[in-house]
Parts: sequence; structure tokens; C-alpha cells
Amino acid sequence: MGQHFLLSKDARDLPLQKVMRMTEPGAYRWFKRARWPETNGEPYCPACGNLRCYELARGGRFKCSAKECRKEFTVTSGTIFASRKLKFRQILAVIAMSANAAKGKAALQVARELGVQTKTAWHNLMKLREALAARREDMQLDGQVEIDGMYLAGHIRPENRKEDREDRRKIQSPKRLVVMAVRERRLTGQTLTRVTPSENADCAWDMVRSHVSRKAHVYADEHLAYDELCGLNPLTRVNHSEAYQHGFGVSTNIIESFFSRVRRSYRGIHHRFSMKYLDWYAAELAWREDRRRVGNGGHVLEMLKRALAHPTSRNLCGYWQGNKPDDLVWTA
Repeated sequence: MGQHFLLSKDARDLPLQKVMRMTEPGAYRWFKRARWPETNGEPYCPACGNLRCYELARGGRFKCSAKECRKEFTVTSGTIFASRKLKFRQILAVIAMSANAAKGKAALQVARELGVQTKTAWHNLMKLREALAARREDMQLDGQVEIDGMYLAGHIRPENRKEDREDRRKIQSPKRLVVMAVRERRLTGQTLTRVTPSENADCAWDMVRSHVSRKAHVYADEHLAYDELCGLNPLTRVNHSEAYQHGFGVSTNIIESFFSRVRRSYRGIHHRFSMKYLDWYAAELAWREDRRRVGNGGHVLEMLKRALAHPTSRNLCGYWQGNKPDDLVWTA
């Protein structure tokens, strides 16, 4: 794929295979419309909101006309793409490649297709994941919801000789983490994820208390972590040691289908996730699961809007200079 890769006039309705190639000015106009949708791409001051801004002689920079402000800014100032190094068409190409992948896109594959360094591709993909993960802050689930956890990573390699091997079911790897998720039972339902060291009651309680309506009916398995949820919401349990479901609708199959996407992404696309960033990977896959009935063009447009609405990353800004983010694992 070349570097001239962008969107047609109405990307929401066209599949990615029919997307028109676009020049750098065309890509720049897409960024302006996504950053300032209220004014159809006309810039306004991000500091004071003044609608009267003019473009400076050096292209791409604007200045507020208010005497008390006079702030200079660009289309990416204060966003997750602030201090960008790639061209607009290259950034949009990264977004389009990621949106076109059903289970995520590996940084090495993006680097080869776009002709950039693997570090560059990884950095921009992680920015998109952070922006998508931010949607969980205001997420509220209602109706019928399911909650469950999935253990990931921490594979223990068996010893070579049979007499040296141990029962790996009794050994817990320190690298093993749990992706806990709550998901609504409807076609346009939402999926909320968190990463924890273990499937524990405190995290389950906090997820349901903070992000699930008190009128919602919760379905869970027989794990002890969900015993106390009966004090928050109506709760129905399914005993997986006996059956996958008890009667009509008494199951956690909806959330298990999301976990299957996570496993396929882990094994087939990335081959492994960095446990440090597992939370962002899980949040990205939850977004893909929730938007599975939206076209590729709609994915590109939403990714771009969420990235430009997200503030500058304090986790990834200066990453290669040593600014490493803290662990993204939930703790009580």
C-alpha cells in the first residue's frame, strides 16, 4: 500500500476497498472537520472558544483574534496527535489500516505497509488505543448484562524430561492477568473491560456499582467474586461445572463470545500482548465488538474523532525518551 491512502467523500457508507486516494491537503481537511465538527472544519480557539481565528503565513497554524487571548494553535494542538511527526495522510492511513482489521492490527504489519519504523507504527496505534479506552469513563450499561473474567498470558513451559514436569494447573505464573468484562445483551450493547491481577470481588463490585444501572439484571457464573453482587442488582447465576446454561437465557455466552475475539487477537494477530498495556488492548477489542455492525468507514471516522477529542497523552508523550506510563492494572 502506498502512502496516499485516504477516504472518499462519505466514508461512512463506503467499504475501505473503494476508498479514494487523497492528497495531503485533502487529508488535512478531514482532520479539520473531525477536530471542529460544530463549525464544519472552521477553526475556533481551544482556549477561549473565540470563533474568529485567522491563519498565519506559515501554513497550518492559526491565531485567536481576541486581544486577551492571542493563542496560536494547530489542528492537532492539545490532542493525542500533538507534536506529530507523520504527515496527515500517513496518520489517517494508520487509522484506516487499524479500522480495517477485525481483531486489531499489528504494529509490524502497519510499519511494512506504510513504510515507517516499527516504533512509529506502534506509537500511533497505542495512541488510538488510549483514545478508545477513554470512552469507558462515562459508560453506563442497562437492561440485561453479563459479567465474567478471562485469564490471559502467564504460559508456563513444561520441562523437557517427563520426570521433571509438574502439574501446571497448580502453578500460578506471576505474569498472568485477568480481563474482567461487563457486557449488555443487545445488538448495540456496550462492553466495559478492566484488567486485574485476579478475578476478585472488589473489582466486580466496583464495575457494577459505577457503570451498571441499578435496574439492570446481572448474569454471572458460580465464581466467588460475584457473590456480593446480589446486594447491588438482581443477580442470576449459572453453574458452569454442570452446564453452559440453565434454562432459557441463563448463561454468560454473550460475554464469552467477546473473550473469544480477545483470544484470537492475542494468538493470531499480535501473538502476545504486552501485559503492561493489556488494558488498552482489551478496551480496543471491546470497542471493535460494540461497533461490529458499523462499516469500515464509520470506524475510521469515529477513531479520528475520538483521537482528536482526547487530550495529549501523558502516558506516551516522550515515551522513547523514558516517559513510561504506570501500570494500567486496576487495584482497589
